[in-house]
Amino acid sequence: MMRKKHLAVFIAIAAICFAALPSWAASTRFVKDSDGSLVEIPAEVTKAAPLIGAFAQMTEMLTAGSGKISAAATNNISDYFKKVFPDYVKSNPDNYNSSAIEDLIASGTQVVYGPDSFFSDDQKRQLSSANIAYVAINNIQNVDGMCESFGIIGSILGAEEQKRAADFVSYYRGNIDLAKRRTDGVEDKLRFLSVFYSADTYNTINGSDICNEYIEAAGGVNVAKEYMPKTGGNSLIVDVEQIVAWNPQFIMTSNQSGRARILTDPALAQVDAVKNRRVHVTPYGVYLWSVRSGEGSMLPLWLGKAMYPDLFPDIDMKAVVKNFFNKYYNYDIAPEEIDKVLAGDANTGMTR
Repeated sequence: MMRKKHLAVFIAIAAICFAALPSWAASTRFVKDSDGSLVEIPAEVTKAAPLIGAFAQMTEMLTAGSGKISAAATNNISDYFKKVFPDYVKSNPDNYNSSAIEDLIASGTQVVYGPDSFFSDDQKRQLSSANIAYVAINNIQNVDGMCESFGIIGSILGAEEQKRAADFVSYYRGNIDLAKRRTDGVEDKLRFLSVFYSADTYNTINGSDICNEYIEAAGGVNVAKEYMPKTGGNSLIVDVEQIVAWNPQFIMTSNQSGRARILTDPALAQVDAVKNRRVHVTPYGVYLWSVRSGEGSMLPLWLGKAMYPDLFPDIDMKAVVKNFFNKYYNYDIAPEEIDKVLAGDANTGMTR
């Protein structure tokens, strides 16, 4: 009997002590940013602000549309994004822009995440004064960096989102590995060129772009892998003489107007990809597949199927898109929407 009394007294005292703990003891937790630094954030994050469009897509994907985005890069939030993720309209009804400190404060944002260089030191101090945590995510230039970024965003959003991030990374890497296995034995791999056409100018990508990993996984040889423009800078402008010299057998472009331009440009008429009409438009759902986004996980399969159909007879890209949207977007995509995604027509105006 005495033992039971002592136990009851102990439990009562423990309960009183726990209740007396400061509120922060159970209200915050720590996550690691991409540099390995620990950042204190609220224990439960319900209002998050991704700084770039790709991170908004990743956030919705990991939350399965549970309405956690309080501010975003609004110029990258398309009508189709809102259709697929109706929760976004509810969670950010005032269209708060994550690039504006005033909007972040007004929206009640708890955590903002994106490149460390996005805000100045003074702006970061303003965020800190408003009790808004800033988690730096810097590496999204390659597959490894993207996988790390999914993990960081998942850890910010919560336990379930962290599990979804791990599951997605397995899916992402799995598609890349599958494409590599299927094309590994190809002896004469296709000469490949990625072309972005805008304002009467052709741009391409070299080996530093994440898409180069997808191209090589799918058995393509990026003819511009070592290319550097004479003018320098980030834009890889390329003239028609260089494209003719490379003579790619397969060209991927970013939209239908770009494809039409390439196919009708008389200066490119003798390029193998143009002669054989092997000029294809990158699929585009909520986000362009060939850039840094979750939808890029499907690009190695699409490229492999487009370049070497005989090696991918069991891959039905319509089924791949349907399963992706159902599982990772929690969205039952209609057949006509799938066709638009694969044709690169579901969205317009996306920039790299």
